[in-house]
Amino acid sequence: MRIRLLIAALVGVIIVVSGCAGVPNSSAPQAIGTVELPPPKQLPEPNASMTPEQTLREFLKATADPADRRAAARQFLTESASKEWDDAGSALLIDKVVFVETSSLDKVSVTMQADILGSLSDIGVFETGEGQLPDPGPIELVRTANGWRINRLPNGVFLDWQQFQSAYKRSTLYFVDPTGKTVVPDPRYLAVSDPDQLPTELVAKLIAGPRPEMAKAVRNLLGPPVKLRGPVSRADGSKTGVGRGYGGARVDLENLTTTDPASRLLLAAQLIWTFARADIKGPYLIDVDGAALDDRFVDGWKATDVAATDPGAVDGATAGVHALIGGSLVALDGQGSAKVPGSFGTMVDQRAAAFSRTGRNVASVVATPVEGESLWIGPAGGQAVRAIDSKTLTRPSWALDDAVWVAVDGNSVVRVVREEASGEPARIPVDSAAVTSRFPGAIADLQLTRDGTRVAMVIEGEVVLAGVEQAPGGEFALTYPRRIGFGLGDSVVALSWRTGDDMVVTRNDPAHPVSYVNLDGVNSDGPSTNLVMPVAAVAADPSAVYVSDARGILQLLSTSGAGAQEWSELRGFMVAGAVPVLPG
Repeated sequence: MRIRLLIAALVGVIIVVSGCAGVPNSSAPQAIGTVELPPPKQLPEPNASMTPEQTLREFLKATADPADRRAAARQFLTESASKEWDDAGSALLIDKVVFVETSSLDKVSVTMQADILGSLSDIGVFETGEGQLPDPGPIELVRTANGWRINRLPNGVFLDWQQFQSAYKRSTLYFVDPTGKTVVPDPRYLAVSDPDQLPTELVAKLIAGPRPEMAKAVRNLLGPPVKLRGPVSRADGSKTGVGRGYGGARVDLENLTTTDPASRLLLAAQLIWTFARADIKGPYLIDVDGAALDDRFVDGWKATDVAATDPGAVDGATAGVHALIGGSLVALDGQGSAKVPGSFGTMVDQRAAAFSRTGRNVASVVATPVEGESLWIGPAGGQAVRAIDSKTLTRPSWALDDAVWVAVDGNSVVRVVREEASGEPARIPVDSAAVTSRFPGAIADLQLTRDGTRVAMVIEGEVVLAGVEQAPGGEFALTYPRRIGFGLGDSVVALSWRTGDDMVVTRNDPAHPVSYVNLDGVNSDGPSTNLVMPVAAVAADPSAVYVSDARGILQLLSTSGAGAQEWSELRGFMVAGAVPVLPG
C-alpha cells in the first residue's frame, strides 16, 4: 500500500515535465489489466547470467505488460515475493534510475533513485509530472539456483519510461456532453497487444465509464446495466481483422434500457467516434440482443450518420476569422479589412472578443474610461448590451448553451446568460473555490472546451485545467483542478483550445513562443519561424491557429506539412496590436 500513499502525496509534489517528447499518441492496444495474454516477445525474461542491477532493470521493463497480473514481471520475483506483491492501482513512470547496492554473498539490498515523469492509473489515465522519486523503501534480491531474484519490494508499480513508450499507445474514449450536442474526449493509455482485441477493450472501457473527475460532467449511454455480448467482431462474425479493410466492426450489446431514438443515436456516437479515432474502420453494426440498435442502420453506421456530434467540428465556420484592430471588430476584405456592421464595428476600445459557437453572436471586453472593463454581448452585426462592469475581465468564452464565461477581477468566475423574461443579461457566479484555493493567483485567461466539460486557465503563467460540473439545481462549479504543461514553466501568456483534447498557448519565451498542450498534460513546441516577439493573443480551431505578434496576426494551417510548418502573414490583419477573433 505504500506506493499508493506515495502516489497520492506526489500529486502536490510533481513539478515539471520537459517537453515529454515521444509520449505515445497513436492507437493500437489492449486495455490495462483486462486480458490474460502471454507477455509480448519484446519483454525481457530473467536468466542466470544477470547481475542484481540487470535483474532490477529488466524487471522494471517487464512491468509494462499488465496481462495476467503482470506475469512477465513476476518471473523476476521469488515465489514468496510474487505472492506478497500487490501490483494493483496506479503506477509511477520513472526515468534515469540509479540503484545503490549493499551486498553480501547471496543477498543484495538496493535503494532506488529516479526521476518521476508521470503516473498511470489502473484505468489507463496518464498524467505528466516530474520530480525526485521519494524513497519507496528497500528492495532485496537473493541468489537462487536460477540466478538473482527479487525477494522483497514495495507494493505498487514503477514503469520504465522507455518501455512505457513502446508498450502503451493512446486511444480516446468518448462520452456525451450535458447538452447532448457533442461527445467529450477521455484519453487512455493501453498496453499494446493483439489489435483485434482493441475494439472489445474500448467498448469495455466505455461501459466501465469515464475517468472519476468526469463522472458528473458527462453522460454515458453505455453505462451499466449495459453489457457486451462476446467480443467485437467483423461484420461477418469473424474475430480477425476487426475494423481493418472493409470488414467493419460488429458490436452486440445487451440490457440496454434506452428506447428513445435521440439517446440511441448518442450511444452510437460514443461507439463510432471512439472507434473512428482509433482507426477502427466501419461500417459499424450495433446490435442489441441480436437486433439492430436502429432499423435505419441494419447494414451498419458510418461516421457521417453521427456527424452532428463530431467532436472535431469547426464551430461557426461561416463566421470566419475576424480581428480587433484599433479596438474595433473587423473582417477580412480582400487584401485589407473592414469594420463589421453594428456595435462591435463602431466601438473603439475593445481588447478581447469571441463569436458564439454558432457564429451569430459576439461577446467583447471593452476598456472603460474609468480604469475598468465592461463585457458587451449582442448579435453579430447588431446592437450590443452591457452585461458586466469590473476592474478586469478575461477574454470571453462561449458555452454551447450560449452562456458567456469570464473571470472577474482575477479570482471569480461568472456565467452571463440572457434572462428569458426580460432578455437582459444576468450574471451568475460559478463556484471556483476548488481552483482559487489550490491556485491562488489571478486568472489571466479562461477558455471553455467546445463540449463545455472542461476549462483551461492561465494562472501566474501556468496552465490549470479544471472540470465543469452542473448541480441538479443548475449551479456550476469548477472541480478537480490540476496543473498541466509543466514543461512550460510559468511562461504562458494566453491559450486557446484547438480541439477538445489539446490547446495552443503563447509564451513569453523567445525560443518557444508557441506550444501545444494536451489533456494528459504533455507539452510540445510549436513552430517559431517568422514570429517576432512579443507573441500575445491566440485563437485556434481544428483547421487553423492564429496568433498576434509584434507586427500583427499570423496563421498556421493544420494542412501544413509537419516538417515544414511556418507562420504566414494574414494580409489585412498585419497591424500592430491586432487581436485574432474566432467562435468559442
